[in-house]
Amino acid sequence: MSKLTKALVAFIFIATQSIVIAPSNALPNLTTKQTSSVKALFAAFATSDPDKIASASVKYTKAGSAARNFAEMVKNNHATIRYFKSINAFGMPSGLAVTPEAKGKSTLTGKTVTLNSVNDAFDGRYTDFTFDSKGKISNFKVATSAGKSSQKVSDRIFAIKQSVESGAMFVTGGYVYKQPDAKLFVQMQVKNNSASLKSWSYANGRFASAENKYYASSISPVGCLYPGQVAFIQATVSDTPVVVAGTSAAYEAPTFEGCGDGSSSASSVFRFITG
Repeated sequence: MSKLTKALVAFIFIATQSIVIAPSNALPNLTTKQTSSVKALFAAFATSDPDKIASASVKYTKAGSAARNFAEMVKNNHATIRYFKSINAFGMPSGLAVTPEAKGKSTLTGKTVTLNSVNDAFDGRYTDFTFDSKGKISNFKVATSAGKSSQKVSDRIFAIKQSVESGAMFVTGGYVYKQPDAKLFVQMQVKNNSASLKSWSYANGRFASAENKYYASSISPVGCLYPGQVAFIQATVSDTPVVVAGTSAAYEAPTFEGCGDGSSSASSVFRFITG
């Protein structure tokens, strides 16, 4: 056997062995470090712990990216639930221990991460992760849990921009998210700008979309805000409104003057810019 032939055989053998010993848990087309980041981020989502999600959001996602917006939306949801569990009917700290939310589940299979969250809005199959030059996640695709309607999260999530700075209550930020199951998740950061308590109900909210059509929605959780306080109102629209970046939107909220017994209806219209 010639030296050239021996060298070729040795090269093929080494290459073959390299393929065999490559980490089997790495996502196709991603490095081991990238795979680890993806697993850690979604594992944090599954904890339902806003502190852990906040830490993972900063550590593993690119600031200002669609991936960061999605992570912040998930964090806000769990932080909101924890906060409203910690206050009494009049918006003040109850002093009682807060029972943690149930945990979800995140599973990595091949190149797909499946998230089963305690909030159905975040359920789905996540694929095609992209990263910036520093190795942080900037985008990905999300589909239903059955793998249908796959689309980049950058085409699904829209940051809410404030358009009103006066009135008893107004929106200061948040997100609008087009779920892969065709529902719409609206997360509005709202400020109580009045001198009295404000609260809201779970029923009779309506989202006004870009095609000038109103869509019924449900709100969860319900809560109470004391003067000057800021918190999130979250609504789910069980339909498919048109959402266009850079356009005005509105949400008719079933708000009340006061909290608990004795409160009176004082419906609000929250206006904002989508994306």
